[in-house]
Amino acid sequence: MSARFADPYLLLLLLVIPVLFAWRRRRGRARVLLIPYASSWAPAEPLARVNWRMAALYVAIALLAVAAARPQRIGSREEVISRGYDLVLAIDLSTSMLAEDYRGVSGPINRLDAIRPVIRAFIAGRPKDRIGVVLFAGHAYTFAPLTTDHDWLLTKIDALRIGLIEDGTAIGDGLGIALTNLESSRGNPLSTGAFIVLLTDGANTSGSLTPPQATAIASHRHVPTYAIGAGRNGMVPTPIFDDAGRRIGIRMQPSSIDTDALRTIATVTGGRYFRADDSRAIATAFAAIDSAKKADFKVRTHLVVTELFAWAALPAIALLLLLALPGLAPGLAWRRATNAGRPATA
Repeated sequence: MSARFADPYLLLLLLVIPVLFAWRRRRGRARVLLIPYASSWAPAEPLARVNWRMAALYVAIALLAVAAARPQRIGSREEVISRGYDLVLAIDLSTSMLAEDYRGVSGPINRLDAIRPVIRAFIAGRPKDRIGVVLFAGHAYTFAPLTTDHDWLLTKIDALRIGLIEDGTAIGDGLGIALTNLESSRGNPLSTGAFIVLLTDGANTSGSLTPPQATAIASHRHVPTYAIGAGRNGMVPTPIFDDAGRRIGIRMQPSSIDTDALRTIATVTGGRYFRADDSRAIATAFAAIDSAKKADFKVRTHLVVTELFAWAALPAIALLLLLALPGLAPGLAWRRATNAGRPATA
């Protein structure tokens, strides 16, 4: 916030005041013929009234000069133009996600626990985006619709549990449900600004839509898919649970990620494929996606100018009107009447 004069050169009008003051002093020194006892003919005008009138006139002239220079208050207003993305996280919740081939701070952790904090950080870093979550295993369903309420979304991420869906790996159905969410939300699926993040640890084994079919639909609708293959291939440690859900041991089970299929999904749709066989690789994959599909934010600055001349002009006009009222200058009429009968100045 700052102030300025639009026409500062008009402040030179303030020079009228000293010029007027000097002229009055010069005029007051003129020699006149004094008549004895003339003061008894009529009451003289009080000196204070004369001084008040002249002071008011000087103030009015100063205010008019300031008003003519157009004082202004300058402020700026910023308008943020943002463009967010619509994205859907398609997350594999098959029982193979229980494999403990990742390492956490305190030891081995399963694949879901390894990706959960990375997903949370990814969501938190995209406050302007609408984000939804699709879960798939033996079939797929919408776990969270597209939303900007990321606090609520993070509570849903914390609630993810393996076993919510019957076992299997329906990658094609997961992509199909994600595309349906984007289409129903955006209205125009061919517009830019939407993408899918597919996270799985296996090959398609169930579902009604095959990965090639889902890939063709995503490509036709111009929706890039970023595929992340989580976990290691080969024999991996997997926990064993009894009928009551209590962990009773661990055993080695085979793990196989269909790398070729995931790479094809990413390439055909215009996305990228990431291999994430450790926690650091998962974080790197999400960071790369975040960097590639980050919304642009532009700030447009508007200059707001407030004219302040009225604050000076109105008091000046009021003072001039008061000075023009006859009742405020009773001595002036007397001076005019008596000056007509005075002898000429010497």
